[in-house]
Amino acid sequence: MVEIGEASSGGGQGVTSRSARAIAWALLAISLACIPVGIAIVALTGIPVGQAVLLAPVACATFATVGALVSAGAPRSAVGWLLLGIGLVMGASILTSALNRWDVARPGTFTGASFVALADGQLWLLPLGFLIPRLLLLFPDGRLPSQRWRLVSWSQFAVLGGLLVSAFMPGPIRDYEQYVNPIGIGAFDFLHRLPAVLTPVVGALFVFATLGAVLAVIVRFRRSRGIERLQMKWVAWAVGVTAMLWVANPLVQRLFHTSVLEPLSLIGLVLSPVAVGVAVLRYRLYEIDRIISRTLVYGALTVVLGAAYAGLVLGGQAVFSSFAGGSNLAIAVSTLVVAALFLPLRSRVQRFVDRRFYRRRYDAQRTLERFGARLREQVELEALRGDLVGVVGETMQPAHVGLWLRTEAAR
Repeated sequence: MVEIGEASSGGGQGVTSRSARAIAWALLAISLACIPVGIAIVALTGIPVGQAVLLAPVACATFATVGALVSAGAPRSAVGWLLLGIGLVMGASILTSALNRWDVARPGTFTGASFVALADGQLWLLPLGFLIPRLLLLFPDGRLPSQRWRLVSWSQFAVLGGLLVSAFMPGPIRDYEQYVNPIGIGAFDFLHRLPAVLTPVVGALFVFATLGAVLAVIVRFRRSRGIERLQMKWVAWAVGVTAMLWVANPLVQRLFHTSVLEPLSLIGLVLSPVAVGVAVLRYRLYEIDRIISRTLVYGALTVVLGAAYAGLVLGGQAVFSSFAGGSNLAIAVSTLVVAALFLPLRSRVQRFVDRRFYRRRYDAQRTLERFGARLREQVELEALRGDLVGVVGETMQPAHVGLWLRTEAAR
């Protein structure tokens, strides 16, 4: 009702919100439209692709969808538009990469191959060099942490300017040496000498801008309270899980000669935009402590049980090597032992995590357990009432506690 009144009275806020929503959904439609077109072109070429290429559409759809939802819900925040920009660039990159594959499979069958090669070589620099560092700097409210961070902000725009200038450098296209830059300005002699100066300068600015953005996230997290602390926890959880999967994947490949974690490590990329969307829109925001607790418990449990399983298998093979089928017997015994350890070990890890990271909840649970034990033995009403009031005050910590009991006449 408030939005309708503002719009009908001629206020620009309603019009601006409607225009922002229309732009956000239009950009989302463009991003999503690039996915099936790119997949169809790649399928027609017949060139096999890897899992990383297959995940690009998932990451594009996730970034673009979350960005559109955030931009439509909070059009004044830059966070949603940055997410949407990342999704749009990913969609365009999917399309240009597919067209480059088509040119490799059927060279000379379409014009403008040099423009597509230039776009494919430059597009991936935009999220890494500007959009993602900018998102880190402005999250979660779309503003700088303080005015002292303006130097980091200016350095990010300087990197963006350097990336735009690099698109006009004459000569062969990076990663596509068979093509010459079609928009290179060869008439200006200084552009031929510019890479020797521009590349180290932009590189130094990129390092400064990216490290500054990461430092801004750390500073915000340390200073945050209340809702902002929960928002920062969501992103910290997503980044932590993604980093853990990226570290675990090569270790599992090296130790067990299997790539079972590779899909999970790639899917971990979509956790960050989802976490940012949840944090900004505040949807199920208060679930983060439970999610972090479960992640710590099952992550530690997986590591411990995986190490125990590997140790039991190796040890069992040495013990049962003299028996027929000793290897299979060691695997079977190790599986049974690990299965038997799961529930008791999970309870111990859960208690350790609660005691170390969620001390208030752990103390409240212990208090309730002790009260439950006394409740089974307590028969005096006055003592029970005192225990109940004390337990509620200790666990819930209210400003005031009162207890009313019905008398025999009231019954």
